[in-house]
Amino acid sequence: MVVPSRFMGPVSEMPIHLCRGDLLAALAQILDYTPTGDVPHHGRVAALAARMASRLHRIDRASTFYAALVHDIGLMEEPRDYSRLWDLEEQANRPLTRSHPLAGAQMIETVPELSGVAEIILDHHEWVNGHGYPQGKSGDEVGTASQVLRFADTCDILLREQGSPELIAFLDAVRTRTAPQVAAPVADAGIEVLGETGFYAQLLSPGDVKFLVDTTIQRVAADDFATTEAEVTGLLELFANVTDAHASDKIGHSRRVANLSVLLAMAVGLAPDETLKIKWAGFLHDVGMVAVPRALLDKPGLLSDEELAPIRGQAVHTERFLSPIHGMEDVTAIAVSHGEAFDGSGYPRGLAGHEIPVGSRIIAICDTFDALTSRRPYREARDVSLAIDILVRGSGSVFDPEIVTAAVPMFLVRMTVEEPLAAHA
Repeated sequence: MVVPSRFMGPVSEMPIHLCRGDLLAALAQILDYTPTGDVPHHGRVAALAARMASRLHRIDRASTFYAALVHDIGLMEEPRDYSRLWDLEEQANRPLTRSHPLAGAQMIETVPELSGVAEIILDHHEWVNGHGYPQGKSGDEVGTASQVLRFADTCDILLREQGSPELIAFLDAVRTRTAPQVAAPVADAGIEVLGETGFYAQLLSPGDVKFLVDTTIQRVAADDFATTEAEVTGLLELFANVTDAHASDKIGHSRRVANLSVLLAMAVGLAPDETLKIKWAGFLHDVGMVAVPRALLDKPGLLSDEELAPIRGQAVHTERFLSPIHGMEDVTAIAVSHGEAFDGSGYPRGLAGHEIPVGSRIIAICDTFDALTSRRPYREARDVSLAIDILVRGSGSVFDPEIVTAAVPMFLVRMTVEEPLAAHA
């Protein structure tokens, strides 16, 4: 069964009032996650870029801030090790690196309300002297907001290269490094911001950078809301894309789970508002997986109990990433609880039966079905009939038996639709 990625089912009348800054800052945290808790790359660039934008004329501070929060989303398939991107010669020899501004802009452009943000991201590696990428623009062809990102990004790179040098030495290094990259007024604004009392020291601390991002949201984005179902769905699809790219075999998994969950929610008769929350939670249910080592997710063969522990612990990270998004509490609760089992043996809290949100019970079934019918490093994809049999055998222990009963005919329809297609493949 082919289901459009934006399939919604019944139209929801739920009022939507979600801060764009909250959503993009949460996405930045996912992009920035490292097990060592380093200063976040996107967070630091965003904090500096927003402060610079306030000093420059004819530049949209909110769009510049948003672009900085997700400027490297086009690198989502690369391991989160920014040290690999420092060397300019290495960048020139890595096609994926050189194309990431274009890839990132294309991803952000799928949300029409962020088209201006996409334009900024597209040019954030262009240099005013014409030696940047991906298009080799020069001079005034490179927008001021993109130059601000280039300056802030270069500052982050220098801090990772040099540690935390004295401010005067750092300012000299920044001035030299950015001279061919940005126009003098942009560099001057950046130097002035870095020289503000206490600001440079804040850029060296993970906690202070988070504080800077949070306060910038309050100053720049407090009244900037996503108010349509389509925009929020588009934004959450970005979360899904970043999450699924973390494992080599899961591209499209979260979108498929979200769409299947909509169909199953409709099959059990849930209201449109609840169905929409379940769809959104389907996009988000695996965001905590970015905290699980990629080598573990890509490992061939079955995992030991010790290796399964961090995978089960991903729910805690899911909650940590999503809880700052005000107005998404119900969606977060559904996403966090999809690993709970009907008999109480699941995670993270050992909820049982109807203690588990109905949306979580639905997503658990759709998540398992998609995992079973998709290829994994340790096995080929199972056929639909075998996947259904496994779900039925888990009914009453792992899965809600009433929802399994509703799911079986839905999955059987999927099988009858896909088998003729497979026969002619």
